[in-house]
Amino acid sequence: MTHKIISKPPGFIHSIQIPVGIIFLQCLTFVVLYSVWILPEIAAWRNTSLVIGAILGLYVTYQYRFLLLNKQALPIWLIGILFIWASFHLLFLSQNPAVQLIEFKGIWKRAFLAVFFALGLGLSIANNAERIKKWSWPLIYLGLLMPTLIYLLKWTLTHYGQSIFGLESVPLFLKVYPGSQLFYVPKTDYVVFCLPTLAVALGQILTLLQEKRIKWAQLCIYGASIAAVSFVFYGQNVKNGFVYEAILFILFFLMMVVVIKKHWTPIKVGIIALILIGVGFVGYKHIQQNDSWTSFAADYKIAVQLDRYQEWKFNGEKGYPLNELGKTVSITNYERIAWGLVGMSLFQENLMGYGLIENSFGPLVNQKWPESSVHLTHAHSGWLDLALGLGLPGIALVLIALILALQLTGDLTAPWKNLGRWVLLSTLLLWCTTEVSNNGNFDPLLFWIVLTASLALRVNHRPIQ
Repeated sequence: MTHKIISKPPGFIHSIQIPVGIIFLQCLTFVVLYSVWILPEIAAWRNTSLVIGAILGLYVTYQYRFLLLNKQALPIWLIGILFIWASFHLLFLSQNPAVQLIEFKGIWKRAFLAVFFALGLGLSIANNAERIKKWSWPLIYLGLLMPTLIYLLKWTLTHYGQSIFGLESVPLFLKVYPGSQLFYVPKTDYVVFCLPTLAVALGQILTLLQEKRIKWAQLCIYGASIAAVSFVFYGQNVKNGFVYEAILFILFFLMMVVVIKKHWTPIKVGIIALILIGVGFVGYKHIQQNDSWTSFAADYKIAVQLDRYQEWKFNGEKGYPLNELGKTVSITNYERIAWGLVGMSLFQENLMGYGLIENSFGPLVNQKWPESSVHLTHAHSGWLDLALGLGLPGIALVLIALILALQLTGDLTAPWKNLGRWVLLSTLLLWCTTEVSNNGNFDPLLFWIVLTASLALRVNHRPIQ
């Protein structure tokens, strides 16, 4: 493979063109990866995509290696230091070296591949934007949409496969399941892989409404994306999804007020009203599905009394207490609050971390309260679980890298600005109260941080279009 040196204006560093075929393959590999990342029983597709993406990423990174010396590359270096910290922890601080080594060969290996995939993809897009602008964004957004589209296909075949398509039986891998089975996808995974898509759609709509002439085709695509993701959350009854969707909409409207100012038109007001009514209706139906929302305050009063009500130790094995309404507390409310409080206390006592990304909360609880259930796993908060596993140095590296990458988006233009900013915003939110610190969600976290930072690494540092 060869690269071409372009003539440069005075004062500009030479620009390197990566072959278009390589960039297309990078984008296409992202589409495949993001499609299968969420799906069980097809790990070979995910791993193959990560390896291909990482190999291409290494090639591109080598071509643009001098850009890693820029200050904009600091988030990437922080993620690199994170891997050094994980290695040091395994060798010298591990409280469960056997299991931690298994994670090192699994979760950390995939995260390492994801980082190089993201770095190379971001560098390719940032430094070759004009040559690939006709197809690069459509491909990337298609990848973002794939988990949602696959769910809609599976939901349709599950409920209407026979009546509409005349299928005698639907293949097991094309069905939606209410509980844990062979091809079951956890609710939390839908939040991780669908909420960013909704967030990016909101960012793109915000950009479109700032233009003098509305691009209706694009507006319909992004509006339909929001509706589709909302349907996923409704169909799977994902409480976290709706909570963070509501927060993102609040941010969207606040930003709308700031950027549009006096340029409101009846059409723009109508578009916003239509989106608001649609999402509001789905949200209302979701609240009707969940009595836990109405008992949240009463459940909170019970959950914070950790010493008086100790059912949180036993993962349901000894039942649950009654709240002031005379009803059994909502399990999700009670455990989420109680485990969060316990987890924060354990973090203060274990600042160097237990060592496991996927399951540090349970062992730490068992150490302090030997009578507790051995089936405890997560603390119902991704950030808290990461803090318990990676310790203060590890969680600090991740959060600082994320925040710095988020700041770098101010130097980008749409759609890449919206990709980085809104994906990281949604990621920052969803990791707060969702148990996503597990086998399949750590690598996407690092992927988005590094991709966003690498989009800001440009040879001539002009905004990418």
